[in-house]
Amino acid sequence: MAKEARLLSKQFLLGAAGILIWLCGELVPVWVPGWTAYIMENLQKSIETKDSGLMLVISFSYIAKYVLIFFLMYGGAYVFVKSICYKLSESVFIFCYMLLTTFGMLAFQELYHENFSFAAHFLIIGLSSFVHIYLPREKNYMAIFTVVLLLLLSAIQWLQLVPLVTPFGFGSDDIAAAIKMADGYFNGYELLNTLATIFFAVFLVLAAIFFVLAMIQDKQMHTRKKFEVQGAALRKTRHALVESKVYEEMANLVHDLKTPLVTVEGLVSLIELQMQAAHDSAAAAYFQRIENSVEKMKDMISEILDEHVKKEIEAAELLHYVTSHLALDDQFVQLHIHIEEPVPMIHINKIRFSRALSNVIENAVHSFAGKQGNIWIRVLTEQEQVIFSVRDDGSGIAEKDLHAIFEEGFSSRESSGLGLAFVRRVVANHGGTVNISSLKGTYTEVRIGLPMKKEPISEVYQHIGSER
Repeated sequence: MAKEARLLSKQFLLGAAGILIWLCGELVPVWVPGWTAYIMENLQKSIETKDSGLMLVISFSYIAKYVLIFFLMYGGAYVFVKSICYKLSESVFIFCYMLLTTFGMLAFQELYHENFSFAAHFLIIGLSSFVHIYLPREKNYMAIFTVVLLLLLSAIQWLQLVPLVTPFGFGSDDIAAAIKMADGYFNGYELLNTLATIFFAVFLVLAAIFFVLAMIQDKQMHTRKKFEVQGAALRKTRHALVESKVYEEMANLVHDLKTPLVTVEGLVSLIELQMQAAHDSAAAAYFQRIENSVEKMKDMISEILDEHVKKEIEAAELLHYVTSHLALDDQFVQLHIHIEEPVPMIHINKIRFSRALSNVIENAVHSFAGKQGNIWIRVLTEQEQVIFSVRDDGSGIAEKDLHAIFEEGFSSRESSGLGLAFVRRVVANHGGTVNISSLKGTYTEVRIGLPMKKEPISEVYQHIGSER
């Protein structure tokens, strides 16, 4: 309702402006009463002195006067009709536009008795309606239509002064007829037949060029947008295929690890049975450790092959696992990790979630480009979620890139563009949320939220990485 009310208010203001402009056109002779007198007096003077140069000045004054009047009348009528017919068909719009402009011409005739013919009027109606129908509706539509209308009106007004088209109803008003009569007296109609025709052709060609350029520009914009959409789709498809291939190969590789692992497990069990008679407690402890390691590897393989396999783990254990795999030895980065107390157990696929969290941290490391910096990793509870916050004081992300940061294939560096898209997918698979905020040149913070479990733990894990 509020949106509809704002639209109606906007259309009302547009209509009021249109009527005001239209009335200004009708009242120009009242506001500038000396214009017509100036034309007629100097025309008479040019005849008396046989000054064809003065007659040309009068011709330009005539063109300026009626281009201004009709530009306000036709332009105001167009704006008003556009405000009341914005939901109606093109045919209804053109009919209302023709009706209002024709009424304006009749009113002008009655007010000033200048004996205009309607040939030029209907030609302008036809041309401006054609422009309205075929001109692209881009954001600069009204400005382009205004310029084209102004050029068309200039062309038609010069046509009014061409003596050759007088029999067809053009230039029958009193001032135009007087100017052409003076030209006939001076030059046998040769001057205006030549000069007015040239100006008519020039303004008409300019209007056509402007109109065609607007259409070409619109076509180029649509083509560019189409290519951008297609390019984005191709990039997304390409990266999806790359990612799919990577995970397929990884899954095959991990699956192949099962065979030697089962062999190791069987051989260890066999050796353990053969050595039981020796009652070697140290060997028994070693065998137990080997079996535990084999079990952990089997669990890891299961988690990699099936992303839906999830287990409960403490946040401290997870962060220890993630940070132990980070290569920070060659980086001037100081890592700060803090887990607020109490934090419940989290239910995750350890391998995939660890990879997602590592991607976020690695992005933070890359943001320093080899320079010194700090990364703060915090784990806290907030609104029924366990929040993993990774914040750095690196280069930040440009505002224009924030909306696309999680799209497939997006990367501000020369990389595959899979990192943050993978993060979002993994977090979504865990029923969580991921958000990013950044200020260019100041900081970037990624917040990953996971659904909270009910059992809290009290362990606080504090780790500060080394600085090279």
